[in-house]
This record gives sequence, structure tokens and C-alpha cells, in this order.
Amino acid sequence: MMKIYKLIIVLLFLPTAFVFSQIKYDGSFGKGLKFNTEDDSFYLKFRTRIQPRWDFEKTEESEVKNQGKVKRARLKFDGYFINPDLRFKIEYDVVGGYVRDAMVKYNVSTESFGDFDFWFGQGKLPGNRERVVSSANLQFVDRSVFNKYFNLDRDNGIQLHHNFSIGNVLIRDRYAISSGNGILENKKSEGLAYTSKIEVLPMGKFTKKGDYVSADVYREKSPKLSITGFASYNSDSYKSRGQLGEEMFENLGGLDGDSELIKSDLLSLGADMLFKYKGFSFACEVGERRVLDSDAKESDTYIGYGGFGSNIQSGYVFKNMWELSGRYAFVDSYSSNNYNIKDYTLGISKYIVYNAFKIQADFTYRETEKESKLLESTIARLQIEMQF
Repeated sequence: MMKIYKLIIVLLFLPTAFVFSQIKYDGSFGKGLKFNTEDDSFYLKFRTRIQPRWDFEKTEESEVKNQGKVKRARLKFDGYFINPDLRFKIEYDVVGGYVRDAMVKYNVSTESFGDFDFWFGQGKLPGNRERVVSSANLQFVDRSVFNKYFNLDRDNGIQLHHNFSIGNVLIRDRYAISSGNGILENKKSEGLAYTSKIEVLPMGKFTKKGDYVSADVYREKSPKLSITGFASYNSDSYKSRGQLGEEMFENLGGLDGDSELIKSDLLSLGADMLFKYKGFSFACEVGERRVLDSDAKESDTYIGYGGFGSNIQSGYVFKNMWELSGRYAFVDSYSSNNYNIKDYTLGISKYIVYNAFKIQADFTYRETEKESKLLESTIARLQIEMQF
């Protein structure tokens, strides 16, 4: 009987062994494991990363509180099948327990009109730079308070990414039509979101796609500049910030406490720039969200987030790969139901293997204003980023 079991096991694993004998593989720290079939009909790159973190916060109303957590733990799969122009991307959030990206992409290259990339599925919208930059490549422990309230985040839909050059000037234009509901608490709705973005790199490409790496870890040998602008219109949104935020309800009164879901048309506008040269980086972002039309625009229960904000940050990476950085970010709400916040942040980072393995710490002084009351707080954070 034991011999029969052994034979069954061998027969089950023979096809697997045969398949893997036809696959080439490679890997390196920070760049993942790569698998490629001999006929080049299938390619897969697997990566994972973790961000253990420890936060401390002191407010006027409380003593120092601390929180240790794993901020992020991700599994990433990307590659191509049939031919290199037909690609896929999957990203799974281990901490949150949900799929963040699930995208099929197809590339068409032309001599006259540049490169076209067609995307279908779930992924980041072409919004502000700080959001599009991976959390693995940030200059500080985390993104700014400006990004928290004014980013477009992820959505489900169709995107067109186009690149072309005029001399040494690289131009990228992006377009998206999406559900407008985001990827979490995604309900059926009547509206859609329309997003467009343009990027201009007048001094040519950054080293190793460094325009979407916050710090100048590659120490650009010549000055590099990127200037972008985007606009997004989200019709009949039922969340306070479009793809993100709380669902918006209006209390209808009555003994049963009935409420009705509020729909709003939201317009988001933003622009940013990034400059890098020999370890120095400077970035600035501005953004605004306007509530154009709402079922309850005049209601006291309306909690939609319309407002204006900005983020300015700069840093210098020394030759020994230590960096000192500073950031100022604020958000001003157009609604009395929301906060006005100002953050002043100092950061220090040690890039051991660029962004693949680094240690970061930052200290923030925060002013929060609501209903003419000002609350001061201080926040200190320590984090390790490790990618495989």
C-alpha cells in the first residue's frame, strides 16, 4: 500500500517538476524573484515588503501615547503573458486583507505618436505625485496630511497612458474613466469619475524612474525637473472625498432616525513639481476639491470635504546615504464640520540599500483648528522599510 502512495505522489509531482525544468529564474534583494519560461511566453516577478513602525503622540489633553504596528505588508505580482506587451499587476495587502491592485495592461508603441498603454482593472488613478509614489519610496515615514485629504487613491475602470518626446522634453498624458467609488465599500452608483493628468519633464528622464522616488537617492548628475497638473470630476459621489472618505448621510428625522444617502458632484484640481540634483530634492504640491452640486449642500449634516491644501518638502541625501529632510503641509476646509490642520515635520533617513532597505524617523508639530479652537500636538515616528 505504501508503494502505491509513493507512486501517486511521484505522478502528481512529475508535471510540476517538468514545468519548472522549463523555467528560468533569478532574484536579487529589493528586486524580487523573477521567473521566465524558455519560450518567453510568460514572465512573473514576485516581490514582498514590510513596514514595522512605532508611533508616539502627545496632545494638550493627554500624556504621551504610543502604538506599535505593522503599517504595511504587501505581496506583489507583475509580469506578462503571451508577449511582453500584454502585462498584469496584482498587489495584495496582507495587513488589511484585501486586493489593492488587479490590472491588465497592453502596450502599443508607434514611431510617430509615441507609446500608448491601455489599462483595465483596479489601481491608482493619475492624481497627485505623493499618492502615485509608492509608500516604499517615500522621503518620510508616511505621506503628508495634505495627501490624506486630497488624493484620488485607487478606483476601478479604464486608463490610457501616453508618452511622447519633443526633442529632449518628455511629455506624459494620462486619462481615466472609473466608477468613482474607490475599492473599499464599493456600492453600485449612478455616477462616474473622469480624470486626466499631464506631466512635463523639460530636462529629460530621471535616473531609474526617480521622478516617482521622493528623495534623490540616485544623486542625479544633471538637474532634473518634473511639472504636472491633473483634474478629476466625480459625479454623484456618495463618499465625502470621492473614492475615499465616509459615506454621506442626511438625517430625515422621525422616530426611527431615518437617513438618506447624499450624492455630490466633486471637482478635484491639483498641480505639483519635483526638482533633483546631486542629492538635493525639492517638491511642492497644491490641490483643491470643490463641491459643485449636492443633495444637501446647505444641510448642517453635510460632511463633504471641500477645501484647499498644499505640501512642500525638501531634503538632501549625503554621499554616505544619510538624508536630512523637512516638510510643511496644511489643509484648509471649506466646511465648518472639518478640521484645518498644519504640520511641520523634520525627518532623518538612512538608506542602506536605497529604498529597498532603510530606516526612517520623523518628528511633527501639528496645529489643529476646529470651531475657532486650536489644539497643539507632537508626533514622533520610527519605521523600517524592507523589500525583497
